[in-house]
Formats: sequence, structure tokens, C-alpha cells
Amino acid sequence: MEPRDPLTNERFTQKGKPVWRMIFATDHKSVGARFLWLALFCVLLGMALSLAMRLELSHRGGGLPANNAGTDAITLLHGSLMVFFVLTAAPQCGFGFFLLPLQIGARDMAFPRLSGISFWMTVSSLVGIASSVLISPEIGATIWLLGVGCFSGAMLLASLNICVTTIELRAKGMTLPRLPITVWAWLVTAILSLLIFSVLLASDALLLTDRLAGTHFFAATLPSPAALPALWQRWFWFFAQSEVYVAMLPCFGFVTHVLSIYSRKRLWNERAAVLALCAVGLFGFCIWGEHMFASGLNPYTPLVFSMLASSLGVPSLLLVICWLGTIWGGKIRLSAAMLFALGFVSLFLSGGLSGIFLARRDFPSSGANDTFVTGHFHLVMGVAAAFAILSALFFWFPKMFGRRLNETLGKIHFWATFAGVYALFMTMHWLGLLERANSPAAANLQGALRSVILVATIATVAAQILFFCNFSWSLWRGERAGSRNPWRATTLEWYVDSPPPSENFAGGSPVVFRGAYEFGVALAGEDFVPQHLTPERLAELQ
Repeated sequence: MEPRDPLTNERFTQKGKPVWRMIFATDHKSVGARFLWLALFCVLLGMALSLAMRLELSHRGGGLPANNAGTDAITLLHGSLMVFFVLTAAPQCGFGFFLLPLQIGARDMAFPRLSGISFWMTVSSLVGIASSVLISPEIGATIWLLGVGCFSGAMLLASLNICVTTIELRAKGMTLPRLPITVWAWLVTAILSLLIFSVLLASDALLLTDRLAGTHFFAATLPSPAALPALWQRWFWFFAQSEVYVAMLPCFGFVTHVLSIYSRKRLWNERAAVLALCAVGLFGFCIWGEHMFASGLNPYTPLVFSMLASSLGVPSLLLVICWLGTIWGGKIRLSAAMLFALGFVSLFLSGGLSGIFLARRDFPSSGANDTFVTGHFHLVMGVAAAFAILSALFFWFPKMFGRRLNETLGKIHFWATFAGVYALFMTMHWLGLLERANSPAAANLQGALRSVILVATIATVAAQILFFCNFSWSLWRGERAGSRNPWRATTLEWYVDSPPPSENFAGGSPVVFRGAYEFGVALAGEDFVPQHLTPERLAELQ
């Protein structure tokens, strides 16, 4: 049998045309898949860098000199890869580009060429950021800024594309209340991205002109070299604090969607869940100054940001209530996708509790150090978001490639990773609280905790080998999906073949007659109603 492209299901030819078509095509499925492949490569590199950092910390007994340029470069590259190209690009541009037109009944994105341009700008950004750590710090900083600016431009184009597509290209009958929660998450994230990446791009451009053209946009207000760290702190946190929610909002959508499908229940209070997503985006943008306690701002400013950060718990709690209400009394099927979604809920709650302490103005300066913050940040953003992305991948893998990931390997991978990340990052919380203690007993305990962190890091990274083996094998030899709708889901992407044809809806866009989560209806032996099923056909089947 001739080999086939796992995405387009086309035969590879000797001339290689399908390969080149997949690389340079601008249709939404090809661009979305390329974003996911790029994220997968960055995950591999990021995990290797993370393990290298942990081994270096263990070798030096937990402390690093402030002028260790090599370790600083590795840390910068690890953070840039994971935040930009994995946590931002994968859920919003990878899954978003691939699934958004399918879920709203559109044939493609509104601006296909912008989709392709945004991807290649992201690749250029990756090349620039990765190369910046290999050269001298003075030149490397400028190249890193250029890479960040290129990435910001790419995300602006992608966000504009998603907004226009969602608003203008919905199928007939696909009103806003009938949109799947995933589409709402992508739309809110796109609006938030338009705000924060435009600010980041502008500040990035001003910093570059200060470095290259001798201007004084920032030097005029911060003439002392000793004050420059405060500038970078402001610039970073204005972006990074909002960036947390650019990464998390699509993950909220994935988890909410998967919990409803595998609980076989309507989404509990769907309107409240949508409003909570919007509120999280709004508050997430407004609390950019939460961690800038020592940056020279007005003394009352941190109080305002702390109050906003604490208020973020209200919509977050509402989302958690929606998740619990959805699974309560449902016919739960603990598939790998469902396990990762439940793992996300657990990690989000655990990380959110430590975030309450960090919202206090006096806590970061007196109660914890960078190790505590690192544990919190990784638990609530990095690992929780990774669990949501894995849940989405297990769920939509049959739609993308026409095959299923192995469920047994997926469950083993989940439990190994779940135990590893809790052992790793909760230990970081405890270590952060102990590192300010000066007693000999605390010093001995710190050494033991660092050993636990090292072992947990190695075990967690090793557990990911299961996933990559599962992914590689399933991509070419995995069990075929067997039907258009193996998960008995309701949304429109399961209305077409798996993988989707080149034209999503060759016979014309479907007409939508109902919401996205109608479960519990007796229908010819099934318990769900697809969005495109006509009222007349529904009456016949009941």
C-alpha cells in the first residue's frame, strides 16, 4: 500500500507535491497542523532545557551565581519556547486554526493568506529567539527583541483572522448563543491578544529604537543604569501577567467542552460559563501590575492590582462550579482525554490557592522567594495548560489524523505525569518557604527537598517518552477512528469525515438548529442531538 499523508490522506508522489502542498498551503487545516508540529518540536527542546537547568541547580547545591550567563541564557530560551510557541501558539493558533472553521460551519478562515503569513512569522521568531542565546549578550538581546516583535506581529494577524472568521463566517443558524464554548474561548483570547500584543509590539519597537537608533523613549525616565531592571520588570509583567490568560482561556474552553462530552450531560449553565470566560479575560488584562511591588510605582498602586487579582477568583470560581455541575450525576467515561481534563481542574485549583498568597502585597517580599513563585507559575500555567492541550489532542486526534491515540498508554502517561508534576512543583512551594529560614534543620530539609525535585523532574520528563511513542505509533499505525463521530459528540466538526476533506462542507455549509451541548435526549438509541439535525428529522427519530 502506498504511504499517505496523515493530514490530507493523499498519496505521497515521487515528485513530492503533497509534501510541499502541506508545507506551504494556506488552508486552515494545514496551517493549524503546522503550528502544532512547531509546538511539539518546542516541547521537546523545552523539556531538554528544563532538565539541564535542574541538573545544573543540583550540581551547584541549589544556588546559582548571579553572573552565570550560560544558565541565564538557558532559562531565557526555555521560558521563551514554552510561553510563546507552546502555551500561546498551540491552543490558539494550532487547535484554533484547525477547528474553528469546522465548528462554526465555515469553509476556511476569513483570510487564508494571513494564516500562512502568521505561521512563517512565528517560525522566523523562533529562529531569532533561539539564535539570540548563542551569541554575545549585547547583540543577542537585540535579536531576542526582534524575535519577540515578530511573534507579536504574528499573533496580531492570527487574532484579527480569528475575530473576523468568528463574527462573519458562521453557518446559517449559528447564532452567538449556539457557539461551542471552545469558539467563545478562541474569540475572547483573540480580543485579549489584540490588546496585549499591540502594547508589547509598541514597547518592543521603542526599546529597539533606543538600542539601535539612540533614541531616549525609556532612558529619559530611567537615566540611571541601576534603574534599568525596573524598566524590564514593568515591560515583562505588563505582557506576562496578561499572557497567562492568553494561554489559559483556550484551555478553559477545551476542558469545559471535554467534560461535557464525556459526562454525557449538557454544559451546566452555559451562559454563565461564557460570561466567566469574558470576565477572566477582562480581569486578566487589568492586573498586569500585580507583581510589580518593588518597581517604584505609587505605593497605593499595588493595592489596586492586588484587589483586581483577588477579584479574578470570582469568575474563576464560577468556571469551577460549571465544571463540577457538568460532571455531577453524569455518565462519566474516564478516557485519557477526560483524565487530562480532570487533571487540569485539580492543578488549576491547587495553583490558584497559592496564587491567593501571592496576591498579598507583603507576601512576595517576606514569605517566599523565586522558588515559590516558580512552583506556582509552572503549576497553574505551564503544567495545567499542558494537561488541557493533551486532553484536546486525545479528543481531536481522530478528527485531525483519522486514527486514535492508544488509550492504555495515554492513561499510564497521565498518572505518571500527574504524580510527577505534583511531586515536583508542590515541593518547590515548600522549598520556597524554607529558603529564607537560617536554621541548620531548615538547611538540611532544603537539601532533601532539592533531591526530591531533581528525581521528580527526571521522572516527569521520562514519562513524556510514553506520549511521544504513543503519538508516533498512532500517527501511522494507530487504530482507525472507524466513523465520523467516534466520541458521539454534537458539534459540527464531527459532521464531516476524519480527517476532513480539502473542502470542509463540499455540499454547502450546514444549517444549525440547536445549541452545542444537547445530551440526554432519547434519539434512536443515542443520547445526544447533533447541531445540524433538523426538527423534522429529530421528530422522526424520537
